[in-house]
Amino acid sequence: MVFKFRLIGVAALLLAQMSLPVFANNLTATVVSVGDGDTIRVRAGNKTVTVRLACK
Repeated sequence: MVFKFRLIGVAALLLAQMSLPVFANNLTATVVSVGDGDTIRVRAGNKTVTVRLACK
């Protein structure tokens, strides 16, 4: 019974997420360094940003 409620909850969250608008911008950057496998530093223009990748 608990599994059924969890499954319904997950389905509701996925449905809610899919209904949100998605905005994407094109960005060109150069990778400056790779940290520990899921962290990189990139340079876009004159700004350097640390990016941590998700879903490892």
